[in-house]
Amino acid sequence: MKTGKKVQYFDIILFAVIAGVLAIRLYRILGIKSKVIIKKNEDSVQNVVNLNKEKIKEEDKERENISIENGEGLQHLKNVQPNFNEADFLSGAEKALPMILEAKYTANKKILISFLEDDIFRIFEKQILDQESKGHTVKNCEISVSERQIQEIKIQENIVYIRVNFKFNEKFIINNSDGSVFLDLSKDGDEKTVAWTFSRPLESDSPNWKLFGVNQIN
Repeated sequence: MKTGKKVQYFDIILFAVIAGVLAIRLYRILGIKSKVIIKKNEDSVQNVVNLNKEKIKEEDKERENISIENGEGLQHLKNVQPNFNEADFLSGAEKALPMILEAKYTANKKILISFLEDDIFRIFEKQILDQESKGHTVKNCEISVSERQIQEIKIQENIVYIRVNFKFNEKFIINNSDGSVFLDLSKDGDEKTVAWTFSRPLESDSPNWKLFGVNQIN
């Protein structure tokens, strides 16, 4: 009887030892494989990140190296920007001239700063201050463009410059600070011819052009 119990105890101990050995081996196998899988995943993520960074760097470098050849003329501009439409540009320029002049006469700096380059804005701002210092205000301004024609097109340092000749008539009344009339051109108006240069960076996302230069011919 005692011998039978000893055999049973021995069998239990033996099974426990075998189970322990198997558990240790299984843990080692699963543990090693888990570490390998994690390491591989980490390496894969790192490789993707590095490739993306390199791709971004290459794209940035390509953008920096893009430089449009300087040139002149409508055909050169169309070669660079095939979607440029001369009629659409002139239509926009014809609308811009009265809008900008009326903004200057009425001291609307919000419009001016949106459509003028800095140097031209400062010139217009000085004219506004001179007008205000004299106590003059412009009323009933009407500007009608009779002719507009592209005179010159240049591309320099990735910026397009287009000079347009305008002929227009402007009618207005200038009042003194006391309300009296200083100048009345409301009937016949004043005929003028000017050359305005508009500019726009080639890579700009905005379709708007800005006034870069002004020359009054008469």
